[in-house]
Amino acid sequence: MTAGTHLRPGFVLALMLGFGAVAVYMLTPPLVERVSDALERRQARSTQLAVARATAGQREELARRVGAMEHVVDEQALFQKGLNVGALQATISMAVQGSGGVVRSMDTATEGIGNGRQRLTSRVAIDATPEAIQNALTQLEAGRPRLLIQAMHLHPATTQAPDGPVVLTLELEIDAYADLAAH
Repeated sequence: MTAGTHLRPGFVLALMLGFGAVAVYMLTPPLVERVSDALERRQARSTQLAVARATAGQREELARRVGAMEHVVDEQALFQKGLNVGALQATISMAVQGSGGVVRSMDTATEGIGNGRQRLTSRVAIDATPEAIQNALTQLEAGRPRLLIQAMHLHPATTQAPDGPVVLTLELEIDAYADLAAH
């Protein structure tokens, strides 16, 4: 009886350790998966927090840039008092002719945009050398009233002297804004 009793506690201990190992083996993958998911969520939240902190740190710089842009696109500079079709066409013609180009055609349309304000859109065709075109564009962008070039298409001129300089046709769509309200 002594030999049989000594085996029973060892067998019971081995059986208990076996069941414990099987239980740990069965429970470990779900536990590891949960821990991995929690770590991934924590990492994603840490990344989001870092991005949010970086964005918040840029707030002052972004506000400064917005202020600078508002200064550049100031309504007082954009909306020209008393601007009309004739004045706009004269401004465009002077810029083109002053640069050595020739205005081939110009058509200007107006559109009311509320509060006594208008958008004037000119479609202009210019014949000029490449240098004259560059100078005309510089004068148009720098001049007053503020002219906004919305579209630009460059083509070879329809007529050109064989021995003369290269002449191109530039088609522009230019917007200007008029303040017609009496203040």
